[in-house]
Amino acid sequence: MAGLSIQGARKSFGATEVLKGVSIDVADGEFTVIVGPSGCGKSTLLRSVAGLEELTGGSIVIGERDVTSLPPSERGIAMVFQSYALYPHLTVRENMAFGLKIAKAAKTEIDKAVRRAAEILNIETLLDRKPAALSGGQRQRVAIGRAIVRQPQIFLFDEPLSNLDADLRVRMRYEFASLHRQLGTTTLYVTHDQVEAMTLADRIIVLRDGRIEQVGTPRELYERPANIFVAQFLGTPRMNILAATVADDGRAELADGRRIALPPLAVPLATGTPFSIGIRPEDIAIGDAPGALQFTIRFIERLGGLATLHLVGRQGDEPIACQLRDDGGLGEGDTVFALLPPTHLHLFGADGQALQTVGE
Repeated sequence: MAGLSIQGARKSFGATEVLKGVSIDVADGEFTVIVGPSGCGKSTLLRSVAGLEELTGGSIVIGERDVTSLPPSERGIAMVFQSYALYPHLTVRENMAFGLKIAKAAKTEIDKAVRRAAEILNIETLLDRKPAALSGGQRQRVAIGRAIVRQPQIFLFDEPLSNLDADLRVRMRYEFASLHRQLGTTTLYVTHDQVEAMTLADRIIVLRDGRIEQVGTPRELYERPANIFVAQFLGTPRMNILAATVADDGRAELADGRRIALPPLAVPLATGTPFSIGIRPEDIAIGDAPGALQFTIRFIERLGGLATLHLVGRQGDEPIACQLRDDGGLGEGDTVFALLPPTHLHLFGADGQALQTVGE
């Protein structure tokens, strides 16, 4: 196994710059997930690590070797694609063995590697089938098996679960986590699905428009987002963002004129300064407590034991979401009081970057 270091990676397609100086360090044995919206450059970055795209600038180091100019076959990586990329005319056994045969490995070595990978992935009974006879989840296991037999220094996964249905994605996430615990191979995994990122990653890299927005553990990014983009990208329902200004009493004045208490800022803002308040739906408390504001329920999304209330204030402005256990006691059009606790507020400046509070 080996670590991965990407320094100042740039990639342009004609006049369009897709990667804009991306630098990433992935520790030996770490499971790192790159997440971001479509078109942010995450798949281009992964393909550059694999050697399938040539960087315009920057370097890629795997272990102690600079592999920036090396072909894919010499980089010590194995890549699993979104489309599985299996040979339809070959059996599962032949698909998994293909890379080792090309490398002219001994037949006994190939057989041993294929059997080991099949046992790890629980596909021993599928070895003589062809891809057309397999389900989507089975095909994905075969694609992973083909990567395992090569015993790479680094696994690269490019949105490997996006073609699967919702239930199978959940089960495959568990299998990916279990596989990493078993093999311990350094892994770089690309997805647009924040749930995959939050459940699988040791660390998450949030990419937007070819630049890194934030790097950290899932908990760090969820609890201390660096800016509004990260705050709203991670979490379902996404974080509420409310426009506000600093009132003369030090509280926040919302767009409808109502005021709420704020956590103390490390660097206080002057009266009248515009900023934004973020609060996650699960952190809003329903009940007539001191400081609670009155809202009307515009819409309720019910999902089993949970309900997401969409609340509007005095002026019928943009709703805010509140998530709570659903006892069936609330209905659309009802009036409720909602508390936005200062300890759960995230504050952002006019530039969208997080403002530091006392104690952070």
